[in-house]
Amino acid sequence: MNLYLLVFLVLAAGSVLEWFRPQYKNNIYRVCWLLMTALLCLRYGQGTDYITYEAIYNSIPLTVDFSRSYIFGVYPEIGWRLICALFRAFHAPFWVFTAALGLVEMLLLHRVLTKYTGHRTAGLFLAYPVLFLVYMLSGLRQGLAMCLFLGIALPFYLEKKWIPYLVSVLIASGFHKTGYIWLILPFVYYLSTKIMLALAALSAAGGLILQIPFVENKVMEIFPSYHLWQFLHEGEISWFALAERLVSCAVLVLLFFLLRRAGEEIEAETELLLKAYLCGICLYMLLMQNSYYASRYAVVFKVLECVLVLRLVVKEQRAARAAAVFFLGLTLLMGLKNMNAMIREGFYDSSQVNLLNFPYVSIFRQEQINDYTAYGEKYPGILENQIEDQELWILEDGTE
Repeated sequence: MNLYLLVFLVLAAGSVLEWFRPQYKNNIYRVCWLLMTALLCLRYGQGTDYITYEAIYNSIPLTVDFSRSYIFGVYPEIGWRLICALFRAFHAPFWVFTAALGLVEMLLLHRVLTKYTGHRTAGLFLAYPVLFLVYMLSGLRQGLAMCLFLGIALPFYLEKKWIPYLVSVLIASGFHKTGYIWLILPFVYYLSTKIMLALAALSAAGGLILQIPFVENKVMEIFPSYHLWQFLHEGEISWFALAERLVSCAVLVLLFFLLRRAGEEIEAETELLLKAYLCGICLYMLLMQNSYYASRYAVVFKVLECVLVLRLVVKEQRAARAAAVFFLGLTLLMGLKNMNAMIREGFYDSSQVNLLNFPYVSIFRQEQINDYTAYGEKYPGILENQIEDQELWILEDGTE
């Protein structure tokens, strides 16, 4: 049985149960949090980028020299290098590092859910398809950055504590550069929700205009850059992802205004979360031409859904109950979709491995990973490439 699927279904059942049996919600949450934490911390070799991150970990220099190449190396960021060097200094294998990382992330997720929602199991369920499956399991650097944002920076944003907010965002950005986009939230704080919606509409118009060949060429003339060329010419629109974001946003915004019109009290924190969430819609609309860039930058705000949705659907209105059913169904769909993607992109034999029988490989039986993938064969080559990259950055620093 696919343990990732099993835990996902337990979370779905727990989310429904805590809604109708609130007297048991704390016990339900404890069980679900422990299951999810064990699943994350005890895995071995699973997650589409796990093998690459193991090679990065084992190639990071133990010497912390704070040279130009160390601080401003293209990949990975300094925060990631420092924590890798710290664990390697104690001769910790990579699976110990990922277990500790997973525990910290789950504690940060626990903090934000406990602080801002009364339905914590549902929060775990909403976080599962994207934050958990895509980033905490696979995109380790960005997963850690997003958990740091949710657990530490977000409360500072909601409490208008700008200096601690800026410091925490800069720390989170030290693990993944996309975190720098969170620096716009102190400005967004002072904008109205209607202005944010207008900016989302303008971003959509800008995203459409960027797809006109004449505009593409002019942009490249003004801002010649390889990454800009890559964004404009190598990507394509993901219509499914675009539709999912637009529909989710429309449901949340419509529910927000319906509740306000019905006289429901909308907490200031909820509106601030909505405005931050709309930043992600603005980014996705503007960058929609390239789904890779769009999702990578917009997801740092999309993860707010695990709190924002729950703060709106708990209201005593028929529209809120309808929205709760919608997000239950959408989360189930996205979870199954992302699990299938994890199997497909993890190079498993599709004739033997499927959604139902996907094998869970634990740290206690690490050798089993080679029964399903060519992990042992691929790893030496990936490690060699990472060692070469580290040496090139050191040489580059010494020649400038």
